[in-house]
Amino acid sequence: MSPLLKRIDLMCMATGLGNGAVEYYSHSNAFKSWTTVDLRELSRAPYHDQTTSLHYKIGWNFYNRLQQQVKVNFKDMKLVESFLLEHEDVLNHSTNKPFTIVMWPPMKQTKTVPLLKELPDNSLNDLKFWMVTDAKDLMCFGENDIKLLGRTQTRSDHQYEVCAKNFTASIAQIMLFKLWSGQR
Repeated sequence: MSPLLKRIDLMCMATGLGNGAVEYYSHSNAFKSWTTVDLRELSRAPYHDQTTSLHYKIGWNFYNRLQQQVKVNFKDMKLVESFLLEHEDVLNHSTNKPFTIVMWPPMKQTKTVPLLKELPDNSLNDLKFWMVTDAKDLMCFGENDIKLLGRTQTRSDHQYEVCAKNFTASIAQIMLFKLWSGQR
């Protein structure tokens, strides 16, 4: 599974890594805490922009700059450098020299994940059609709206069936742990 770069309306960028983990970055400058190898891999990832404003193109500008920097081997970007850590007390059996590990500083990801603003409860009383792009967006709804979504049958095209099941599971988790807005 390859990484994914996604610009979301919450004023941050999310990266979906190959291991399934999602990391959030509040600004494109935070990617300077990445290594060249990681940014090269990210540049090959699909990019999705969820912002609704045509004038707000920070995500696309960053993605295009990333593509340009890959072509010139990141010569215009100051990135973190890896360093070697030698363990004098542990020997590599094949070379009989101290065991060496490549290390680098931690990435500057956002410590708290931003959520959408809470919506007034009963906002979905006249629900006819719903489209959601991220299951965590459900947490902006109140108790009655979450229970309504829990009672409503979720339909999707066959190719999106996995996403629909994830959506339904997210509603069940929100109900189980009472994570709706106003309760957290």
